[in-house]
Amino acid sequence: MSKSITLNSIYNFILKVFRLIVPVLVGPYIQRLFNAQLYGSFNDASTWVDLALVFGSFGIYTYAVREVSAVRDDREKVRRLYASLFTMGLVTNLAVAGLYTAVILFQADSAARSIYLVLGFKVVANVFMVEWLNEAGENYRFITIKTIIVRFSYLVGIFVLIKEPDDVLKYTMLVVATDLVNNLISFVYVTRRLGMSFEGISWKEHFLPLVNILVISNVNLLYTSLDKMILGQVADKMQVTVYKTPQDITYMIGQLLASIVLVAVPRLAYYSGNGRMEEFMALVDKSYHSFMLIVFPACTGVACLAPEIMWIYGGGRYDASIPVLVAFAIRTMESAVYTICANQILYVLHQEKFLVRVLLGCGLLNAVLDLLLVAAGGYTPLSAIVSTFMAEVILMAIIFWYIRVKLHIPFHFVSRQNVRYLLLSLTFVPVTLGIRAMGLGYIWTSVLSVPVCCLIYFAMLLVVRDETMLFLANKLLGRFRRGS
Repeated sequence: MSKSITLNSIYNFILKVFRLIVPVLVGPYIQRLFNAQLYGSFNDASTWVDLALVFGSFGIYTYAVREVSAVRDDREKVRRLYASLFTMGLVTNLAVAGLYTAVILFQADSAARSIYLVLGFKVVANVFMVEWLNEAGENYRFITIKTIIVRFSYLVGIFVLIKEPDDVLKYTMLVVATDLVNNLISFVYVTRRLGMSFEGISWKEHFLPLVNILVISNVNLLYTSLDKMILGQVADKMQVTVYKTPQDITYMIGQLLASIVLVAVPRLAYYSGNGRMEEFMALVDKSYHSFMLIVFPACTGVACLAPEIMWIYGGGRYDASIPVLVAFAIRTMESAVYTICANQILYVLHQEKFLVRVLLGCGLLNAVLDLLLVAAGGYTPLSAIVSTFMAEVILMAIIFWYIRVKLHIPFHFVSRQNVRYLLLSLTFVPVTLGIRAMGLGYIWTSVLSVPVCCLIYFAMLLVVRDETMLFLANKLLGRFRRGS
């Protein structure tokens, strides 16, 4: 096992950062350039294509990472899995693409139909999405370099080729071509290295687990998606924006932070599949504390700087989102623990059925709480996220009970290290209040608060000789010395 999880985490983190930067650069340019009606058609088409991709993908990516990781030392088993899951994806994606095309031909406005149809080819391109084989092999270096090159080419193509307000169709073609090229490079790369044999293909054993994963991936409709749907019905549309803007901000931060630990999933699946449970638990514990070491200060910092963040984001138009952002920042701490429990423990140990039941149950509880708030006339963006957080706390309590009592895994949510990280993060409150009292303005308050808080936090961890902090520091210093 020669590949370093620390190095994989760095590659994955770089990739996530790059994926965030590209939309930031492209978004303002195309929104100001494009014809509003045509661009509206593109966004509507994107909504439907994203839904089609959910069913076309059929949960194969997530499932395949676990299954391939567990048997990756057996080349023949990997080859059979590759062929089985690829052919399943071929059928599901093409079937969904055909259904999508039929719906568009009958439903879409003729003026924008070409945009819908061209964008629908993303589902066809998804046939060749076999990045899961690279991820299962922990080949994050290839994934990162390849994706950055393709996405950078896309970025250049935007500014070179897209010049007119009516270039929406040309832009759509560029989006589809980028996806297709990105997927094809990986498909050719893994097929040449592994080969593909259609002998021994089996779909039956994979079907039910894939259905469970499909449900797990989309059960969020009963959580924050339900909140937005109800807000759209019982309040004005502005309230949906008040809710969605903080959600988007914390989601980006959460995804960026999760990239640090999700790279461990293939290694955990390998340990579990080969009965190496002591190494499995050691890696879970190390991942968990490394994750929370960063999650607590990041979320506390977002909560402390909520007024500055919302001003930078919306120029004072979204002040009503400030308390909602604070609530979402606190929720992200809980979501981080769920990421570890669901992805690194329950999913790796094939506990999808339990996860489906508990997610559905607590999702229905959230729906009941939402309806009670509506009946009481107190349904607001803030109360919506608070009720969702309450349902998720119950969800996590059940998951902890199941992991410790049913699976007999000594996973500790509350540990001395986590308490330390939280208490040190709370020092951000007086620091940011003190800097804000200096009257420097939103921008300079943020610019000064972030490095000061980071310096205090990490310096104190080194002073108390925190085990996880010392481990990560030694890893990074070791990599730096070898690179030098």
